Amino acid sequence: MSDAASSDHQKPLLTHAPVIPTLRKMTLPMILGIMAILLFNLVDTFFIGLMGAKELAAVSFTFPVTFVLMNIAMGLGIGTATILAAKIGSGDKLSAKRICTHALLLAVVAAIPLSALGILTLTPLFHLLGADDTTLPLISDYMSIWFAGLLFLYVPIIGNSTIRATGDTKTPSIIMALAGLANGIMDPILIFGIGPIPALGIQGAAIATVISWLVASIAVIYLLANHKRMISLKGFSFTRLSTTLPTIIHDWYSMLRIGIPASATNMIGPIVLGMLTRLISQYGEAAVAGYGVGTRIESLAMVVIMALSSVMTPFVAQNYGAGKQLRIKESLRVALIFTVCWELFITLVLLATAKPIAQIFNNDITVIETTALFLWIVPISYGFQGMVMVICSSLNALQRPAIGMSINCIRLFALSIPFAYIGDDVLGLKGIFIGISIANIIAGLGALLWIINRLDSLTQPIKQTTSHT
Repeated sequence: MSDAASSDHQKPLLTHAPVIPTLRKMTLPMILGIMAILLFNLVDTFFIGLMGAKELAAVSFTFPVTFVLMNIAMGLGIGTATILAAKIGSGDKLSAKRICTHALLLAVVAAIPLSALGILTLTPLFHLLGADDTTLPLISDYMSIWFAGLLFLYVPIIGNSTIRATGDTKTPSIIMALAGLANGIMDPILIFGIGPIPALGIQGAAIATVISWLVASIAVIYLLANHKRMISLKGFSFTRLSTTLPTIIHDWYSMLRIGIPASATNMIGPIVLGMLTRLISQYGEAAVAGYGVGTRIESLAMVVIMALSSVMTPFVAQNYGAGKQLRIKESLRVALIFTVCWELFITLVLLATAKPIAQIFNNDITVIETTALFLWIVPISYGFQGMVMVICSSLNALQRPAIGMSINCIRLFALSIPFAYIGDDVLGLKGIFIGISIANIIAGLGALLWIINRLDSLTQPIKQTTSHT
């Protein structure tokens, strides 16, 4: 057995351990990690909201920009995890170390120009997004610090993806939980001041966020260098850059080939959400608010499946690299069955508790009724929506990101929008929600039938690698 294999076998490889227990062991920490990220954003919003409506409005203007930049990083993370996990699965430890190192270098190369661009174009950018002279100074105070610290966001996102690629989902979740805790402690201290620390207002919120990212960055680099031993600068030299640069560019291309479509896929959802919100706006502000509450509840209802789909990337990619078709098929079968069963349970819970849940978020009768209507109709399709998520993550891991992006484009643009408009014409607001649900069902069934028919060809070993199953 090679040194690569012996070191990795200290813990069971994703290519060897029983499928169901392995997926379960990886998914549970991932759920906690996603919840930590959601709480991270919630804490920020809560403390900024305490400053006043003007500050909250200012930060709200930043969401489209921060969302795009975070999605770029997450796309790079998916691309990295896919390529890295395949190398680990094939037993090529030297290439795995090289790719991990080059991924962190890519984080630097991507973040610094984006950071500089954001700072230089801050005022015209947010004027373009609709900010006025009242909110722009507050936006500038917040985003100038946010942009300056962008590197410390990219490093942990991409670094955590490399750790997950090894099969370890627990460590990234702990890192994000610690970063969220640091942010939660520093937010009130820096925003409102305590003792000798002055009240910094909205700047304090941005500083707290950047410091928490810095904590996460240090933790990630330390763990990758010392515990995972996945960082290697062997052979790298600025004086020999002409010989090392082609390899770096090749690795970056491999990551970006998967990462760019993955980023684009993540950005499609909010675009369609905006289009549907505009359609619903004809029924008044209360209907829009009710729909907004419904979509937030939906994000919570899908957390487990989001975690499972994230886990599928390293699991499928490692087994793809190892040429283990049967394990890929088994993992996909198990994940899809669990997705349908879990979301059926969630649907039944939401159907039974729709109104009480809606009342938690608002006391306006129209808002409550809209939210309840949403929860009585759309969750019926969550199992099918979950299937799309699992299948698309698996396609990323199989290095077919364009197919996953196409499936999501069909679900959202070719199905959700047209069916929502048809439903609006026939049944009004109820018809919009029915249209969304029908679109999810058709997309889920279509994706399932497609993957069943194509899985054999999709899982052919890389470069005809002999299977060790």
